[in-house]
Amino acid sequence: MKTIKLLGLLLFACMFTFNMQSQEESMYQRYLIHMDPVKPSMQAEYEKTAANFVKMCKENNYAHDWMTLATEDNKYHYITPISNFAELDENPMASLRDKVGAEDFDKVFKDFDKCYDKHTDYVLTLDKELSYMPNGMKTMIEGENYRENTLYYFAPSDSEKAVEVAKAFKKFYTDNNLGVHYRLYRSGFGTDGTYFLVAAAAKDAMDMERKSADVRKAMGPKGQELFANLNKILLKTETVRGWMRPDLSYVASK
Repeated sequence: MKTIKLLGLLLFACMFTFNMQSQEESMYQRYLIHMDPVKPSMQAEYEKTAANFVKMCKENNYAHDWMTLATEDNKYHYITPISNFAELDENPMASLRDKVGAEDFDKVFKDFDKCYDKHTDYVLTLDKELSYMPNGMKTMIEGENYRENTLYYFAPSDSEKAVEVAKAFKKFYTDNNLGVHYRLYRSGFGTDGTYFLVAAAAKDAMDMERKSADVRKAMGPKGQELFANLNKILLKTETVRGWMRPDLSYVASK
């Protein structure tokens, strides 16, 4: 009888752990970001090389997707979804190099290396619960490739307060059905500081300004209160604008 009870408790614990893990996976999505800060004089050459690499991946049925964001500060961000940190230890390009051949594969990356002096990798986590996407959670939005990404920096000790502030903003946006939809990403491994990155999409800069103006009109006293609470924990903000580049992105054949 004790054995049956013990098995029952173990089964319950396993089911509870699985449900918690499934819930966590449904709330969050990690992304590995590879960022190349390209020299202005090499931008045309860089984009030519990036387009050739996309072509190489298509021709050889490379198995991993990525999205590309090109920002106004001449940085190219390659955004790849990952399931767990163990994937960071893998080399997904190895199979492509074997298929293409070392000489052709290495030439592409030598061409890339001419265009910048360094590059970096880091991880961001999409927090679906703190995002405001009433029409469904999408990272690529048809007809809206313009991006305005705002980074809100705070001390790690204020993380819980930052979450409460983010929840209050989402509630305000939801209650007022505001037109600026956004995704909230948490900083993670390899990032410079602790922050929430809020990504908003629009058709272009003018469309973004129109949407933002509508939000400013709707703010009122409640909006002032929200920003006052935000400013209590805020260290600094940084806004980065740019365009998603479907032509330099890649979707694997399923």
